[in-house]
Amino acid sequence: MGAQNENRFIHRLSRPSPALIVAIIALVISMGGTGYAAFTLPRDSVGTKQLKNGAVTAAKVKRHSLTGAQINLKKLGTVPAARDAGRALTAGTAAPVGKAGGALTGSYPNPFIALAEPVHMVGAAGQVQFDVDWNNVGAGFQPAGFYKDPFGTVHLQGDVQRTAGSDATIFQLPAGYCPAGGIEDFPAYGDGGTAAGVAVRPDCSVVFVAGTTTFIGLGAISFRAA
Repeated sequence: MGAQNENRFIHRLSRPSPALIVAIIALVISMGGTGYAAFTLPRDSVGTKQLKNGAVTAAKVKRHSLTGAQINLKKLGTVPAARDAGRALTAGTAAPVGKAGGALTGSYPNPFIALAEPVHMVGAAGQVQFDVDWNNVGAGFQPAGFYKDPFGTVHLQGDVQRTAGSDATIFQLPAGYCPAGGIEDFPAYGDGGTAAGVAVRPDCSVVFVAGTTTFIGLGAISFRAA
């Protein structure tokens, strides 16, 4: 009778319950770690929420897959060397080198503002001539002229007078030296400190419009050339 009970006990131990089997399987799966989980993940199931910060390293990024939209350009270092439209750039600082242009002269990396062109003297040989009845005031006064600075601004100078007749045009500027559409009533210095007026018309003519004709100072007149 005792042997029969012992056999029944052994028989019961050799048959684990279904619940125990399920528990053992779950334990094995959990001990398998991420290797098992990664092996069984469905396709396209991992997104940004599943990735830890810093989980993707530079070595894991596909070459040429990033564009400016993903890169913070402010955190990039200085370009060691570059070329810009055929102009050599100094290494490390990317500063331009070569001949300067536009309103600058000299050479990079140390250009400077270009000087204004020489004054074109009205009435001189090969230059713009006075119109009928007008000329320079004379000794002790600045002769009439004009020049353009590096920024495209035209400056008039000199003291003029009308000696006879009623002609209003003092002289005519060449093409490239007059304002677009012309400008009326520039303030000018008149005889004895009185006010005078001068216009630069669309045909580039410098015209007397107000004041006395015995003395017109042009030195305060300047404008942007068209």
